[in-house]
Amino acid sequence: MIYNELTNKYLQESEFSNGGVIKFKKDKQIVYRDDLLVDLAKNKTILHIGFVDHIPLINEKIERGNWLHQKIIDASNKCYGIDINREGIEYIKTKFNIDNLYVVDVTSNDIPSELLENKFDYIFIPDVIEHIGNPVYFLTSIYENFKDSANKIVLTAPNAFGWNNFKNSFKSLEIINTDHRFWFTPYTLSKIVADAGYKINRLNLVEHGKLSKREIFKKYILNIYPAFRDTIVIEIEF
Repeated sequence: MIYNELTNKYLQESEFSNGGVIKFKKDKQIVYRDDLLVDLAKNKTILHIGFVDHIPLINEKIERGNWLHQKIIDASNKCYGIDINREGIEYIKTKFNIDNLYVVDVTSNDIPSELLENKFDYIFIPDVIEHIGNPVYFLTSIYENFKDSANKIVLTAPNAFGWNNFKNSFKSLEIINTDHRFWFTPYTLSKIVADAGYKINRLNLVEHGKLSKREIFKKYILNIYPAFRDTIVIEIEF
């Protein structure tokens, strides 16, 4: 997404349009979500919010090397994970002996001091925001709790314009994780970030999972039309 002067005015509500035109960058190289996060995490101190994933999937993902939190642990200097899923955290601690995991609700004021005393290079919030009933309140709470403990946040969310959604619309279908509350577009995700008081550094459109060799046509489409990529990545500052 291109943040020009007019777009920024829309985000800050100093200008209004009932038909605002938002332009996307024509970057042709497909980047994958996990690769981008792992690259950012290299030799950094990371706080990973919402790291647990769905318990039935964790074993399989760890065995295949596809569990994002483990990838971040391996790449980073140090990685802390927080989640509201107490059962999931106890399971991971017991079965996989992973430490620096905390049961924390980031919308509360009860944040462990050992987290607040750290200085994080990045807070990662990958594919969490679409599960939250009040995303502005969620992001505002993170701002208030971690503004002195972190430099930047990288937030990812499913893209409402994604290629699979486009195809399914011709079949009169919506296929969705039933715990999701929202679909986001690049602009609407930028809007809630701005409402929560953050400065936006950049936004990119990436793919969540690796494309197989058989998906030649899809890869061709995504190279030409990046707006069809399935994941939005936005980097923001306090």
